[in-house]
This record gives sequence, C-alpha cells and structure tokens, in this order.
Amino acid sequence: MRFSFRRPTLAAALVLVGLASLGGCAIHVTTTGDGVSSKLQRSGGTSKFQCIASPSGQCNYALYTSRCTTVDGEGGKPATTCTHQVFDQFTLASGQSREIGNLPSDYKQCMKPGSKPEVPNCD
Repeated sequence: MRFSFRRPTLAAALVLVGLASLGGCAIHVTTTGDGVSSKLQRSGGTSKFQCIASPSGQCNYALYTSRCTTVDGEGGKPATTCTHQVFDQFTLASGQSREIGNLPSDYKQCMKPGSKPEVPNCD
C-alpha cells in the first residue's frame, strides 16, 4: 500500500482557519524572553490551559473578571475605577494542561512562572 501526502495549499489553510473561527475556537500562545511558554485554547465555552515550558518548571494561573465604572472626575475629566474578582487559581507543571468549562465569557487570565500572579497587572 502506498500513501502520498501533499502539502496543504494556502486556500486549504484558510478554509481550516475559517472553520475554526465559525466554531468559536481561539488559540493564544504566549512566549516570553525568559523561556516561559503557555497556550490558551478557547472553544464553545471551554478553555484549555497548557504550560508548555517554564524555567521554574511550573506556570501559575489566576482567572478573574473585572467590573469598571466611569464617572465625571475633577475638571470634568472621566475617572474610571475597576474591581477585579479572582474566581480560580491553579498551578500546572511544564507539559501539563487543564480544561475548564462554563467560564464567564469576559474572564481574563494572568500567568506567571514560579509564583502567584498579581491581578490585574500579571506581575
């Protein structure tokens, strides 16, 4: 039996990207200069977090939501105040992943290697 594989064309790649976007799939890979690499994949109300590599051997995550209000401040300039609520924190070792469903649609994440991230600045 003989198999032949063809390289995908640009059109085929665009079709796959289009199908992924129709399904609400989004993939975000974060790589920093200090050797940290993390992947987030969102699809249909479920998110998969993956710690690809970290010098400390782990990725620490904080998931949170933000509520912001803007009022007229001094001199008529707008002043915005935000309240952040952390609803989940977890640690993954390099190479591990975790899938979580039913997350708020507007959630945000912070990831930091070695120690717990400080929300909302991710320091």
